[in-house]
Amino acid sequence: MPERYKKIVCICIISALMLVIAGKFNTTGIVHAEAVGVVQVSGYLNVRKGPGTSYALLKSGGTNVTLSNGQKVSIIAKAGSWYQASFKLNGKKLKGYVLGSYIKVQGGSACTSVQASVTVKSLKLKTKASSESTNVKSGLKDIAIGKGSNVLVLDDITAENQKWYYISSQYSGKTYKGYVKPENLKISYGGGIPGIWEGSVKFPLYKEAGKNKVVENSGRKVSIGVNKQFTILNEKTVAGTRYFYIKASAGKAVVCGYLPADAARFQIVQAKGNTAKETSAPYKTKEPSDTKKPDATKKPDATKKPDATKKPDTTKKPDATNKPAETAVPTQKPEPLDNAEFKKKLKDEGFPDDYITPLIELHAKYPYWEFKAFKTGLKWGTVIKKESAVGVNLLSNNKSYAWKSTADGAYDWTKDKYIPFDGSTWVTASVKAVKYYMDPRNFLDERGIFQFENLGYQSSIQTQDGVEKILNNTPMYNAKFSYPDALGSSVNIKYSKAFIKAAESSKVSPYHLASRVKQEVVLSNTLMSSSVSGNVSGYEGIYNFYNIGAYNSTEAGGAIANGLKWASQGTTYNRPWKDRYKSITGGAEYIGKNYINAGQNTLYLQKFNVTSKNRYEHQYMSNVEAPNSEATKTVSAYGVIGQDMPVTFSIPVYEEMPEKPCEVPSGGKNPNNYLKTLYVKNYPFTSNFVLGDDGSKKYKLVVDKSVQSIKICATKVSPYAKLTGTGSKTLADGTTTFTVKVTSESGEARKYTIEVTRQQAGK
Repeated sequence: MPERYKKIVCICIISALMLVIAGKFNTTGIVHAEAVGVVQVSGYLNVRKGPGTSYALLKSGGTNVTLSNGQKVSIIAKAGSWYQASFKLNGKKLKGYVLGSYIKVQGGSACTSVQASVTVKSLKLKTKASSESTNVKSGLKDIAIGKGSNVLVLDDITAENQKWYYISSQYSGKTYKGYVKPENLKISYGGGIPGIWEGSVKFPLYKEAGKNKVVENSGRKVSIGVNKQFTILNEKTVAGTRYFYIKASAGKAVVCGYLPADAARFQIVQAKGNTAKETSAPYKTKEPSDTKKPDATKKPDATKKPDATKKPDTTKKPDATNKPAETAVPTQKPEPLDNAEFKKKLKDEGFPDDYITPLIELHAKYPYWEFKAFKTGLKWGTVIKKESAVGVNLLSNNKSYAWKSTADGAYDWTKDKYIPFDGSTWVTASVKAVKYYMDPRNFLDERGIFQFENLGYQSSIQTQDGVEKILNNTPMYNAKFSYPDALGSSVNIKYSKAFIKAAESSKVSPYHLASRVKQEVVLSNTLMSSSVSGNVSGYEGIYNFYNIGAYNSTEAGGAIANGLKWASQGTTYNRPWKDRYKSITGGAEYIGKNYINAGQNTLYLQKFNVTSKNRYEHQYMSNVEAPNSEATKTVSAYGVIGQDMPVTFSIPVYEEMPEKPCEVPSGGKNPNNYLKTLYVKNYPFTSNFVLGDDGSKKYKLVVDKSVQSIKICATKVSPYAKLTGTGSKTLADGTTTFTVKVTSESGEARKYTIEVTRQQAGK
């Protein structure tokens, strides 16, 4: 059979199978917006009557309703950080609200809308999911949305074997909603949209749209089962049939392929009550909060107090007890502790007295900030010794002498030069500098304390606008870049949006990600490092926004080449990073997995790894000043920090710390007190002077008895040092000892000894 006929037969067979599947799935009726979630909790999860801990617990048969780990629920709506879910319990169908952080949904979290744009010249909205229904009108005029207009898809439904999207759009300054066919919209898939297979039978996952070659995993063909969740990455139309390009789990592996779109749908839920605003909306929406009052028909139990009396540590997983889990901030904030109560709390937490005074001052201004003592169990002296090792902590060679190390390997005494560890600019920090930056007590103020901020992603307070603030005065500010999607189509996206997407997948603060990139690759408001140019010789088309793998080196290309080499190899973290989006999102996942999600969850701990895992070795940055400077950028990103804004800080505490905070290094003078040359004119030493001698060697020479004087000649390595003991010297009988002294600008003296012996007559 000719190849073209084979293709036609293949498409016909697939189309017929899709009709069977779609027919079994839904021939009349509508599938309402919902998503499938799985409970992930140690112990049990409370179910409430409303979206917040001020609402009463849901009861069934007089008993509080709780959900157990692994239990599936249908998510109906999203209200802030809470999901409204339906589920069966003891054969009875129930509805209630659960905290979203304990519900796993494919793609991260349930979405309340999907952004799209109109692809036809004039798109009319239908009042019902039917071609026969009337058009949505504005007065007597049909609503007609122009090509290229942005809309929001609020629901993805099937009616009479036809897929429809229920959308929201703006027309003449007002918002209208109605039904349209999918082929008239271009969906913005971004990093992926959660989806689910609604067919009544398994369906093979195809390698190509419209062809029957099936994706395989470990030699087995992959099929997508009923109600299987996946992430929809893109779509493609072949011979009039739409296909979703998806990413799904197959055993322990993740595979990609095509499914017919008619029997699959987006997992979109209703935006209800106090849900967060849709940042992708083509119109402004009101920003709700968890403090919004519920509908009159769902009043909370006014007699019931919030479960929690303080903001809990949201970085901790639910404990292993059978207590129902809830870590949400109560909708009614508790009264802040007074100074006496707060001081006791800090003592109970394990903070030493010299930490407590500045923390009380911060508490007075920001009463909802939480301070956690990270008890390292390490002696201060041991930590400083390890972190002061040559090459571990670096700073600019432009710093004054007090900041730079003169330890062996860090400073060349023979040349009065500090030894570089990255090009010619970064040298080893002095012990004083390490002590200053490692002492947490030096940074317990409104700015410096942010190097101890927990860097997990907090979607309720970390926004794309906030990211733009960080990117201000950089080439990335309010700027877009393009990258190829999974199908090779070009996608445009703002840098700020890319950081939000990276945060969603990595669970790392987008402010932290943007700040880190800003510090690593931004050179000016118009120029960025060659790490992200894609033009470095030998690494064309490779990007590394976080300079991961850019270890210090004096080899050709230095740290940048090392980082690009790392970005170009391997398959983890979406490598190789052949476009900016892969570098930004893949690098975020690397940081999340290897640092923040591995316990190094503050700027301080990423630079000074005093955790129990890879201690002193797994340190992201070489710059000893980085945590403090990045803390400044974080504060700038937040803008005006409200008094009721909850932030959690994890502050290290060491054993046997100095009584007072370590002082900032200041001034300093040239430390070099070495000789460059040393000789006696016309008379050689028995053993020649060698550059680099530290004065421990004695230089000897023998002259005739007739010689009554000699001339000692020497030069110093540093022009700032003082030299004494040179010039003409009178010789006595026998052996005479002379001393040449070099005193550094800093006041340290070094002595070199010369012994001259006059020979007796006849010898």
